[in-house]
Amino acid sequence: MTKVIFAGTSEFGIPALEVLKNNYDLQLIITQPDKPVGRKKILTPPPVKQWAIANGIKVIQPEKISLTENEIGEITPDIMVVASYGQIIPKKILDMPNKGSINIHSSLLPKYRGASPIQTAILNDDKETGVTIMQMDEELDHGGIYAQKKVLIDEADNYQSLHDKLAKTGAELLETTLPKILDGALKPQPQQHEIATKVTLVNRKHGKIDWTRPARQILQQIKALNPEPGTWTTLDKKSVKILKAEEARNGRVDLPGKPYIENKDLLVKCGDYSLKLTQVQPEGKNPMSGRDYLNGIKNIETKIFV
Repeated sequence: MTKVIFAGTSEFGIPALEVLKNNYDLQLIITQPDKPVGRKKILTPPPVKQWAIANGIKVIQPEKISLTENEIGEITPDIMVVASYGQIIPKKILDMPNKGSINIHSSLLPKYRGASPIQTAILNDDKETGVTIMQMDEELDHGGIYAQKKVLIDEADNYQSLHDKLAKTGAELLETTLPKILDGALKPQPQQHEIATKVTLVNRKHGKIDWTRPARQILQQIKALNPEPGTWTTLDKKSVKILKAEEARNGRVDLPGKPYIENKDLLVKCGDYSLKLTQVQPEGKNPMSGRDYLNGIKNIETKIFV
């Protein structure tokens, strides 16, 4: 049976792991080290490690994947499958499997090479995105393309829902594509490098809301960046995470960032229209509805989000 190794960290790779477990000899999983999570910084294993332990498959967590040369050499794998691993993999590791290494990437390459293609597609209000299975080389998301599949972005999609659709599509595409790669029936086609776009890792600074921007753009920001790194603003010098919102096509007040009440809901004026805040998390508190948060704001007419 074909010997496969897998490198990945986040939940995105788990549907692909199910395909590999059910159809191939999955010998080794490489993932990132455990990391502190949450307010209490509890050391937590990545989702891929949790899956590996639950399924009785060997898992290793090197600080750098270049340190895995001996483990990979002992296996002599036929191919390595990578999905949302989180490190640049050196060429000497990519070339160790007999058939090389392939990556499941959550965009239609060469669009959105890099670490945050799902978030960027939502931020840019794209109507479709997709998954690419590509041959890996030493450059980031640069290798030849084996197969792609489009995925429509629904109006209701946020990061989590689009992530789950793309993960499922990636696993389905892997199931149909990998046999053809292994038997040589499918050859990678070069990317159009001249039209490539790159995206960087999103962080907390990308989540700061600028209320002078159009409501639609802020709404897409909220959809794209929750739960991590989160979207946030401040009121009375305290941080408030904005977890969910809805666009309200009115502009009763003129000043961006100005909160007001309509039908017992909390709305905030944006550059054009307004957003209704449906779920927020004030600093030091648990998530709550916009209405519950509104009940705790005194003298709302004197307040402004900045």
